[in-house]
Amino acid sequence: MRFPIYPVIAGLILAGIIHIIIVLLIPSLASKDAWSKLVTAGPQWQFTRLNHNNNDGSSLLTAIDPQFQTASCRFSLQDNPVFIRADGDLPFWSVAVFDRFGDNVYSFNDRTAIDQKLNLLILNSLQMSVLREDPPATVEQSIVVETQITEGFVLVRALQPDPTWATAVNKFFDKAVCEKFAFE
Repeated sequence: MRFPIYPVIAGLILAGIIHIIIVLLIPSLASKDAWSKLVTAGPQWQFTRLNHNNNDGSSLLTAIDPQFQTASCRFSLQDNPVFIRADGDLPFWSVAVFDRFGDNVYSFNDRTAIDQKLNLLILNSLQMSVLREDPPATVEQSIVVETQITEGFVLVRALQPDPTWATAVNKFFDKAVCEKFAFE
């Protein structure tokens, strides 16, 4: 019995073609991660609303809960820690800290925050040692997160159960601050 060589050659050629197509698609697929989208959404050190429609009618977030409004802030811990603040009378809010690859570093919500206010200080080990030497009064009521990341983003979600809460949610995000923290 003869070994059918033509089907084996055809299979190898087809596998090669599929492999080449996948390799050529990698750059276009790699640029669609969360970090790449946030870079185009707005500047670093500033909150950007993510589920509001852009000028072209598109939104950065897809398939999200319509009762949550979301904002994000990119930061770098190279020179300074980042200080996140927001306050408002909302039914619920949550915050999550991610590294630039989208891995969750830390998260909490208004139920676990001090006085149900968003006061978050994110810093690296060196910055934490400086903070421990002489902690300023501004971080007394803050949740302090020490991390090894150099770049990341914070994602804040606020519950808007019905349209009557829109003003409170918008005020919450309008007053939200994402800034470099300076040691006093």
